[in-house]
Order: sequence, then C-alpha cells, then structure tokens
Amino acid sequence: MASYQKGTPILISDTFYKNGVATTPTAVVYTLTGPDGIATVYTWPGNPAITNTGVGEFELALSPPAYAGYYVYDVDATGTVVASRQGSFNVLPDATPQDVPWAIAGPCNPWTSSQSVWECCGQPTVVIDGITCNVDFTADAIAASEVLYELSGRLYSGTCEKTVRPCSRGSYCGFQVLSRGHIVAPWGDLWSGYWTGSGWSGDECGCNPLDRILLSGYPVREITEVKIDGDVVDPDTYRLDGRRWLTRVRDPADPDTALFWPSCQLLDLPDTEDGTFSVSYRYGQDPPLMGVAAATSLACQLHTACNGGGGDCEIPSNAVRVTRQGVTIDRNATIAWFYGKDGDKGWQTGIPAVDTFLNSFNETGMQQRPRTWSPDGIRYAKTVGQ
Repeated sequence: MASYQKGTPILISDTFYKNGVATTPTAVVYTLTGPDGIATVYTWPGNPAITNTGVGEFELALSPPAYAGYYVYDVDATGTVVASRQGSFNVLPDATPQDVPWAIAGPCNPWTSSQSVWECCGQPTVVIDGITCNVDFTADAIAASEVLYELSGRLYSGTCEKTVRPCSRGSYCGFQVLSRGHIVAPWGDLWSGYWTGSGWSGDECGCNPLDRILLSGYPVREITEVKIDGDVVDPDTYRLDGRRWLTRVRDPADPDTALFWPSCQLLDLPDTEDGTFSVSYRYGQDPPLMGVAAATSLACQLHTACNGGGGDCEIPSNAVRVTRQGVTIDRNATIAWFYGKDGDKGWQTGIPAVDTFLNSFNETGMQQRPRTWSPDGIRYAKTVGQ
C-alpha cells in the first residue's frame, strides 16, 4: 500500500486489457472512499480528473486529500472491456519519515469510519468561524482500529496490497524461457528450472506435481497481476489455491503443454524488464461485525476522554469506585483495562462492545496469529526492498 504525505497530489494509473491486448473500455468509474466514510465517484468520459493517456491507459489525478488516514478505491471498466479491481493508499498526518507501509502501525484499513463513530456518539457538532460543522472522528476511528488490531492478535488487517519478486533459494538458477522467444540458462540442468517451493517439494497429489509459489499474508484475497519479463501473464494460466498458493496451470489454448514459473530472476532490475518476475496481490481478513462495533464504540469513548469528558464516558481516568443514583460500583485501577491477570480471566475494559469482541475472538489474549517454522520449510516469496 502506497503512502503519501498530507498535501501531496495523488495519481492512480490503470491499464485495461482484453485477450492480452490493451483495449480502451467504453466507460471507467473510480469510487474513492476516505477515512470519513464519504464516497466520491469519478466517471470517464466526462470527468476531467480522469485522463485517457493511451490505448487502454488511464490516470486519475486527485487533489491533495483533506484528511489523513486510509483511503480505498474501486475501479470498474464496462463496455468493450469488463474489468474491476480495488486499491488503497494511506495519507500521513504530517511530515514524518514513515513513508513506507511497513513503518505504519496498525491494520491496512481502519475498522470503522468517522461517519459511523459520529452517529454512535450522538451526531455532535462544533461551531467553527460561525459555521456549524459535524465533529470529525477520523483520528479516533484510526486510533481505535490500531488498538483493537493489536489486542485481538493482529488477525484482522483489512485489505492489504503487496508486490513480491519470487526467487528460488536453490543452488542452481536453472533456465527461463522469455516471452521474446529466447532462453536464459546461466547454469544448471533441466530439472533445476522449476520453482523451489512447488509441488516438486512434497505435494504428491494427482498425476503430475504442481508448480506453485507460497505467498505471505493470509488469506490472499485476489491475484491482481503477474508479470514475467515485464509482460502481464494471462490469468487463465494460473490460479489461487488455499488462499496462499499461486499455482501455475496449463493454457486452455494449449492444454498439452505444462507451464512452470521462472526459477530465477534479475532482482536488480525493475519488473518491467526482461529476466524479471513479479506477483501483485491483495490479502488480509476483515474484522467481524462485532469488531467493527467495538472499534466504533471505543473511538467514541476515546474522543470523549480526549475532550475533557464533556459527555458520558465509560473509560475512567483513575476511578476505583463510582457512585451513581445510590449505586456504588467498585472497579480495579486503570491497569485492569488490559487482559486479566492474577486469577482474573478475560478482558475487562469496561466497554461492553469491546469486552464482548475481545472475549469472543481473542479469549486467551494471544498477541499475534499462531505460526510454525522449520529451517527446512518452504519460504515465502520475497517482498523486494523490505
């Protein structure tokens, strides 16, 4: 996922293909949703923000976004080409060195929106320069999402995007048939040409082993693009298995010829050049509905606590005993907001929606998704530059 400093114009580019040939659709629609939950639609032809720069090539030029936070967008083409994809980007709140996705804490998308939090908090307003405006809960929505993402074991990242450059770890580089018709074979024999981590390494199901690549980030939601030698690979020649494996399959137009992934590539060149191989995809699991409700409720409470407790707030600053209308409630100190210790079980934040979510989806208080590791195991495809 790309990140931009606030105040930076943003350019989104797309190229549409039909049967492997760049083709201009009859209509292209971009739908952009910001952290405030408001969607903006851009339609071509007609909208000057969208430029048709060449056959099948389009650019959406966005003015600097008003809010920092996560933005998601849908691209839909109709008519001569029918295609769609989703994307996202992050706008940083100020000038910081955090200009790469892995330097940003929290999920790839906030669990809730400013609009949802505003409605949950009673639709408060504020007067600015004599004009009545709705309170902006964008920062609170993002903060609540970051907190619950960590406390629930980092399971629900939302929709993330990644491009990887697969490269075999074998001692032989093998051969590679380039799309231009010539063969690259710096060393090795015929059998070293298959991807290390494929069905040749232990998946003995069917008549022939499968050539496949293990992708990091579970679950993988969609393969958006595969490129070999800078050319986009026909999606009919690969598939997604088990929400994590990119599997090579035979071309329907030539079912008698088995296809394989390149066993090596030139990692010092961009993936637009000969001898390169890249996979772009979307991954990550959305939070459950209870998680969305918890984030919305927590964001409202964070806003109330941050603004001097102007409303009824369920988060005590250091409250140990609260008395209301003749009823006295004894509470533990603020430290009890975290996972129960010293014989206390479960989460005790004092916010019903948050406690219900965490005690349902992370009852044991795990800090991340369970995983296994073996020095002889199959490695994930590498994300270059990280």
